[in-house]
Amino acid sequence: MDETDLLDGLARYLAERGLVTYTSGGDLTDDCFLEHMPAEPDEAVVLTIYDDRTEPDSLLPYDEPRVQVRVRGTTDPRVSRLRCAAIRSHLHGLGPVILPDGTHLILSVSIQAAPASMGVDNNQRHEHVCNFRMEIRQTSLHRP
Repeated sequence: MDETDLLDGLARYLAERGLVTYTSGGDLTDDCFLEHMPAEPDEAVVLTIYDDRTEPDSLLPYDEPRVQVRVRGTTDPRVSRLRCAAIRSHLHGLGPVILPDGTHLILSVSIQAAPASMGVDNNQRHEHVCNFRMEIRQTSLHRP
């Protein structure tokens, strides 16, 4: 397979380290999801690429996508905050590494010092978030 998927690669990387449960095909026991927070399970992690409105430099051999890690826990705020902090610890400063999907991650940098609270959802489950700037190698006909 020639295509890479940054979110799938990050989810698989985190699963290999025991921080999430994730299968690329989606399993009922998974607690890590890509781009969508389901109603269940209570404790869940969502990885999303978001647009920060910066124009990519076509002369650089890498792109800088922004990735958000959103963690939902229980009515105890420590559950989501500590899990988010553990994921941040594994991703902040990571690189260079080839992720399990084949993505060449040059560097991952947290753009905040600690997980930020997003408050509680309708079921009073606390959520925390941390954001990252990723540098991933890109090759194309017009790049070095």
